[in-house]
Amino acid sequence: MITSGHMNFFDVGQCGLFKNGSNKSHGLDMAETFQLIADWVAGKPMAATLPWETEKRADGVKCYCHDIYKSEDTGDFLFILWKSTSDSNGTLLGAPEDKSAGEGNVIEYTNAYKGQKVIWGRPCYYWVVPSLNTVISIKFEHSICDSQLFQDWVSACITNHVKHSNKIKEHTDKGHTRLHFTDGTQESTVRFRYGFNMNLKSLDTADGKLAELAAKITHIIKRETIELQPKDEREEWVKMFDKIPYLKPKSKSVKRQIEIKAEARPTAVEVKEIIEKFARDNRKGSDWDNVGFETESHGTIWVDRYRMKNSVEYNYGKGVIAAADLMTRLNYKRSNYLDPIRREMDFSTQKNGDILSKNQQSAAS
Repeated sequence: MITSGHMNFFDVGQCGLFKNGSNKSHGLDMAETFQLIADWVAGKPMAATLPWETEKRADGVKCYCHDIYKSEDTGDFLFILWKSTSDSNGTLLGAPEDKSAGEGNVIEYTNAYKGQKVIWGRPCYYWVVPSLNTVISIKFEHSICDSQLFQDWVSACITNHVKHSNKIKEHTDKGHTRLHFTDGTQESTVRFRYGFNMNLKSLDTADGKLAELAAKITHIIKRETIELQPKDEREEWVKMFDKIPYLKPKSKSVKRQIEIKAEARPTAVEVKEIIEKFARDNRKGSDWDNVGFETESHGTIWVDRYRMKNSVEYNYGKGVIAAADLMTRLNYKRSNYLDPIRREMDFSTQKNGDILSKNQQSAAS
């Protein structure tokens, strides 16, 4: 059966070692980060690839690595993470907890299941492209996407488990463990933290679609859910809504949904920045919190609509797609999938070059 995998593209804003308050990286770029994680996962049973202590996470979520494949030709990685969940939206799958990455058969959940120990959950597919500073999530009908969980998992692997020559583990007077990195020199007193984050990419500004949207925008809309504090510690502008008839919150309410609309005429570049800051890959239609644009003739357009996306067709049977098989399929049309990112990078490089040239001409005149 042919099934579609819906792709969302993420730009990696940070990946590496950083001083506090600085955006300059001092090592552990994407290629090194994901190779070190792949080395750490190799040979471990899936149950041992949970990189954090569950009780230390407020949400109690568990995430493991089910499979990894690296393309030696391109340097790309395909990670299949396993989110342990009781979410009833979709079929739950069971992966053997004592098998290493890519091994063991996955089974579908049944009430009558009796067999080897498995971890119930659903797979998350991520295509990592270090050469373009890009991560692509791929959502099939049998899988889920959780970009924040992916970021948490990567950061926890590097910080808590991956061996690195410049990592230092110290114990405080109160018995807490503190991890940080150095630049590798013995006399260095500078401490570095590992940072990894990413944002959804918007459509290519060079193709004109964002400029067309920007020309129609009259207002920017922001929807937000606010907490009603017991001691009414809300900001004064929020309290003003209570004075308007029919808008006062109901007694014992703990949350309030508000919408702010402001006149605006953003440029295409500013629209792109707004989209990439507020777009989400897994926002439900029922979610209130969102950001959008009010237009002259097309009503409200929410930021998620303009994120960069594509799809991959795969002949799927059941269970989980092997990382090597999915990478083979992606490599078949790799250039088609990644060309929009290359065009955007070329456009940005050319634009920065033009600005530099103009500045040099101004300085010389």
